[in-house]
Amino acid sequence: MENYFAGINLILLLIYLLVLTSLIFIISSVNYSDDLFYRRLFRMAFLYKILAGLSFGLIYDFYYGREADTFYYFKNASYLGEMFFTNPKAFWMMFFNQVTPETVYQLGELTYYPRFYDTQVYAIHRFLSLFTVVGIKNYYMVSLCLNTFLFFVNWKIYRSLVSILKGHQTIVAIAILFIPSATFWSSGIIKDSFTYSFSLLFFVYFYKTFFEHRIKVGTIVLLYISGYIVLALKPYVLYALLISGLIWLGFANLYRVKNRVLRVVVFPISILVVGFAGLWILNSLMSVVGGHYANIDAMLKKAVISQKDLKQEYYQGASFDIGDFEPTIEGALSVTPQALVAGIYRPFLWETRSIVMLLSGLENLILLILTIYMFWKIGLLGLFKTLSKNHFFIFCLIYTLSIALGVGLSTSNFGALVRFKIPLLPFFFLWLALTIAEQIKKSSTENTATE
Repeated sequence: MENYFAGINLILLLIYLLVLTSLIFIISSVNYSDDLFYRRLFRMAFLYKILAGLSFGLIYDFYYGREADTFYYFKNASYLGEMFFTNPKAFWMMFFNQVTPETVYQLGELTYYPRFYDTQVYAIHRFLSLFTVVGIKNYYMVSLCLNTFLFFVNWKIYRSLVSILKGHQTIVAIAILFIPSATFWSSGIIKDSFTYSFSLLFFVYFYKTFFEHRIKVGTIVLLYISGYIVLALKPYVLYALLISGLIWLGFANLYRVKNRVLRVVVFPISILVVGFAGLWILNSLMSVVGGHYANIDAMLKKAVISQKDLKQEYYQGASFDIGDFEPTIEGALSVTPQALVAGIYRPFLWETRSIVMLLSGLENLILLILTIYMFWKIGLLGLFKTLSKNHFFIFCLIYTLSIALGVGLSTSNFGALVRFKIPLLPFFFLWLALTIAEQIKKSSTENTATE
């Protein structure tokens, strides 16, 4: 077993770390020379991301003894990366997914054979392969390169969201850059790292395309690339993004009609248009993806199988049970409340069994407290008022519930749960924090007016 810290490996790792950190400090000094807040935030967020990635690797290296998906992904991606030099034609054909079981034998000598039977695993091998080239097949140097790249993606998302939400720099920074479990699980050499960042990027370019009407080549290309990456790794996340995004778009366009009587007439038409458009897009995507994600029935069957497997004894007490259900819509509805609670708020603090799980347990406690506080401040009627005034909150709520339901139905193991739920965390936190912030601001204004 290779020692990634022995001899020259340690020297190279320190050089990589020094060069990348210096680059970040130079960029922050040039781009934010007159803005101390952004300059410090840029540096702090980068160091936090790098620390999370290195911590992730060290835990799975020394505590779990490399018996985890992250090292299998790294190993196979490295085999594919070798062909960047030994068989460039085969490498690029595999990288762009242009190889089939019939044509693979025409590519000459290979150090990697495509995983045609598992397209999601094959996708993560492809996406990681270039980073193994830059990181010269050292796990920790690959982690540094990957997380530097993802940091720039996340920073782009952060600045775009600040612009979309017209401020709230600190709340958005916490949501995108500093939620501990989201940062930890999105900084490892695993599928979740790509899914987290590119699902957020897809959201940004969906907004730019359909709300700001920036129909530019670059915008469309980035929307397509981010959507493709999410679809290749975790199709259900893209499904949730599209459903939530289209409903948000429908409400936003509906409220552009100022006349209330006309709005009532337009409402059912908007529902039909958005509904049919959404169904057509989802059916098209599902037919492309196929397999367990080809339709609702297939996804429910997969959810039932996964849930039963993750409840087995060999998971050593890390499992939980929302109850058995049939792989039908009626069956899923029977356990929906339990699934939503699990997908958003579990593991509870008393259910944690490790330091990493404890981190998630503390976050969930904070989210639960914020939820209770929000409902206490605004009430159920106030909730509907805020949703009608700020349609971004509609997206946040529907997306959170969609991901939570999917994760809660299909996952009965806390270790998997805390990873699978990270795409919803930024939007759920934004909804809670911004709603509370607006209510506090409103109360403060009213108090000032009465004095």
